[in-house]
Amino acid sequence: MKYILRLSREHPSLPQSELAAVLEGESVEYRLQSLNGYTILDAVDAEDASFLSRLAYTLSTWEHLGEATSLERLAGVIYDSIPSEDTFRISGTPQAMQVKLGGLLDRMGLDVDLKNPQSDIGVFESDGLFIAGVKIDLRRNYQMRRPQYRPYFHPTSMHPKLARAMVNLARVRPGETILDPFCGTGGILIEAGLMGLKLIGWDLDERMAEGSRQNLKQYGLSAEVARRDALESEATVDAIVTDPPYGRSSRPSEEPVSLYRKFISNARSMLQDGSYMTLMLPSERKIDTSGFDVKETFDVRMHKSLTRRIWVLKAI
Repeated sequence: MKYILRLSREHPSLPQSELAAVLEGESVEYRLQSLNGYTILDAVDAEDASFLSRLAYTLSTWEHLGEATSLERLAGVIYDSIPSEDTFRISGTPQAMQVKLGGLLDRMGLDVDLKNPQSDIGVFESDGLFIAGVKIDLRRNYQMRRPQYRPYFHPTSMHPKLARAMVNLARVRPGETILDPFCGTGGILIEAGLMGLKLIGWDLDERMAEGSRQNLKQYGLSAEVARRDALESEATVDAIVTDPPYGRSSRPSEEPVSLYRKFISNARSMLQDGSYMTLMLPSERKIDTSGFDVKETFDVRMHKSLTRRIWVLKAI
């Protein structure tokens, strides 16, 4: 199957890397082509389009219908590709082009519905080539899952879009087990659970662990959440995704540098070779990544005066 994607421009490389990580995690063979600000994804052996709903930094997606060198020919491609009983709307192209193509399809017997069409058709032009696709509704509802709408709130909670991207960068697939050893209020676990992963969460603060349980319950998710020390506890998981504490430590006597070193060493013992860990740290922080290959890093601006770095580490 082929798809048309509009990636976010919020970050210069994170949207593209997230897409590649999801495809790798889902074991999808693919080819990519960039056209006039859009990405054409040829997912060679994908059984369905469900993996697209995982993508946090992809704004819109369309199922690719076909291409043509004129709107008249493209109208024929669209007419042959969608059910004749469907109503349609044209979007994603200049108004004059929408009117012309809509008129062609209307004369071919298709009915226009600008408010609630059964087929929302996107049309894109690149160097004289016209490309059509039917929009896929991703239904991710990030705004409704913002931390302030959960039963247990803490001001350090991560935005769900960023949490989802961090999970995706760990190259996991539905059914696999993910661990957040500093789970806080459960933001990372929520996004992982909504994508069909099995969940384990730890926090040294029982209040946070209980808050995470409450928040997961609101979304109908179950998880093994416990008060445990990430520097010493053991588990066997498919991936680790976490946002460790920055200005404070997991134990009163532990400095952040020591905490990160001990945690990364312990995390390596929980992962098989080739598995991934994604973690977010202060952008200026240097860490010892012994036992891991640094796959990628991304500096993400949280607000005017705060930038964090996402580390994507592969166990070796």
